[in-house]
Amino acid sequence: MATDQKQYYMESFLKSIIYGYQKLVESKTTYSCSEIHEIIKKVQKSEKAHNEIEDFLCTDLVKKHIKPNLAVFGLQGIVVDNGVRESKNNVTTGHLDIKFQVPSLSENYYYAFEAKRLDKNRSKQNYYLKGGIQRFTNRTYYPETNMVVAGMLGFIELSGGKKAQKVPLETIKNSLNDLITNSTKFVTTQSLTDYTLADKNHAYINNFRTLYISKHTRDDDKAELKIYHIFLDYCDLLKT
Repeated sequence: MATDQKQYYMESFLKSIIYGYQKLVESKTTYSCSEIHEIIKKVQKSEKAHNEIEDFLCTDLVKKHIKPNLAVFGLQGIVVDNGVRESKNNVTTGHLDIKFQVPSLSENYYYAFEAKRLDKNRSKQNYYLKGGIQRFTNRTYYPETNMVVAGMLGFIELSGGKKAQKVPLETIKNSLNDLITNSTKFVTTQSLTDYTLADKNHAYINNFRTLYISKHTRDDDKAELKIYHIFLDYCDLLKT
C-alpha cells in the first residue's frame, strides 16, 4: 500500500511510540530520579549508577507500553530492542536506545532511535546535538547501513529544583534550533520543523503536536539524513 516503504515503516514506528506514551500517561505511572539511581546501583552492585536515567525510562516505555501494543498498528511481526550494540568491522561504535527491526528485510535494514532528557538547560540541549544528531551524521549510528531515516526521543522534564516551572516544549524546540543553526559539527539543511501524522483510528496521534523533522547531510557519503524528533512531556511523570 505504501509507495515509500521506509516512510510507511517510520510513520508506523512513530505512531507506536506516541501511542505507547499515551498508555504510559493513562497508567498514572510516575518516576523518581533518586529512586531510579538506587535501583541501578542495587542491580549493578555498585556505589555509582552507571546507567543513565533516559536508558531506564526508554526501556520501561518500550517493554510496558510499546511492545504490547505493536499489533495496534500492524507491527506484530516487528522486533523491538533496547540498548543494541552498533558495530563496524566488529568494533563497537555505540549503543542504540531503541532498534526497530523488520524481519523480512535484511539485517542492515533497521530503524534507530536515540533518547535524551531535555529541559531549558543548555548543557542538556547541547548533548542532544552531540550525543544524538551528530552520532547519526558521523556514523556512530548506522555505521554499516545506508538507512537515511532515524528518530530521537526527547524526555522533557522540569529543571530548577523545588521552584522549577514548566517550559513550553515549543520553547525548547526553538532553543535547539538556535544551537543547530550555530553548530559547526554537522551540516543541517532543515532545522526542527513541525511534522504531523494522520491516523483515522486514534485522535490522540492526529492531535500530537510535538513531533518534528530535521534534515542533515551525513559526513561520509553526503546523503540526506531525515531525523524525526518526538518530544514527550515527562514534567509530571519524572520527579527529582
